Amino acid sequence: MITNKIIMTRPYAFKFNEETASDNIYQEDSNKLSDDEIQKRALGEFDSAVYLLRKNKIHVDVIEDFDDRTPDSIFPNNVFVTFPGKIFVAQMYTENRNKEYEKLLPQLKKVIDFKDVQVINFKNDKGKVLEGTGVVVIDRWNSTAYASLSKRCDKDEFLKFADEFKLKPIYFKSKDQGSYIYHTNVMMSVSEKFTLIADELIVENKGEVLKTLRESGKEIISLTYNEFINFSANSIELKGEGKNLFVISKEGYNSLSPDKIRIIEKYDEILPIDVKNISRFGGGSIRCMIAENFI
Repeated sequence: MITNKIIMTRPYAFKFNEETASDNIYQEDSNKLSDDEIQKRALGEFDSAVYLLRKNKIHVDVIEDFDDRTPDSIFPNNVFVTFPGKIFVAQMYTENRNKEYEKLLPQLKKVIDFKDVQVINFKNDKGKVLEGTGVVVIDRWNSTAYASLSKRCDKDEFLKFADEFKLKPIYFKSKDQGSYIYHTNVMMSVSEKFTLIADELIVENKGEVLKTLRESGKEIISLTYNEFINFSANSIELKGEGKNLFVISKEGYNSLSPDKIRIIEKYDEILPIDVKNISRFGGGSIRCMIAENFI
């Protein structure tokens, strides 16, 4: 199942988020740039991304952030996930990210008709976190959910999520630089016919992950560490006009080897988008910026 409808959040005060940096080793703090300059660069990249997606016939609904309380609001896919007739609301790891959903809900209600939608709210006061499609990579064609367990991905919450949405749960652990990888979607993406995965980083249950992917019939594209660290896996397949569109950061695309690009091009048209400053300071890339709308 692929969609051509997505939701994105235009940033108001994007910057290095000190709260999330405790377990996101991919964020870069810089004293060389002011917060205003970081926001300016991120805004330019965001607006360019929206333009390119719309140019390629993707329907983009833009929600506007409006104050400086939520520096990571540019990554809405962590906060809510849509299914036909349902919307999942996530418990986030940090306080400032937990403010995003209620803050932006009035605008979200202008995009989604909540009268006909069942809200599945996982928010809780027990510290049980499941950060949306940041930590859950969904194979919607085969009703399977993959998750790399971490502080952002509680095992029990993941199993509850899979049960709620009738998905087969495949959980594992992956590490980089001695730390558990904070979001599954930085090391894995699943498309209709293929998957990109940094499987060399999986330290527990690698066999079941690869077995399930093979049984789904997808072509497995194993990423090198350089491809992984440039966010090649933080990519997403969308429904373009008459073709599938593989949306990836320009940095991720440039790091891919020519043979891997040729494999992707067997199935999809590739759309590279420059989000280097968002990736640098936010620790996430173009996939994190896109919330699919299946409602």
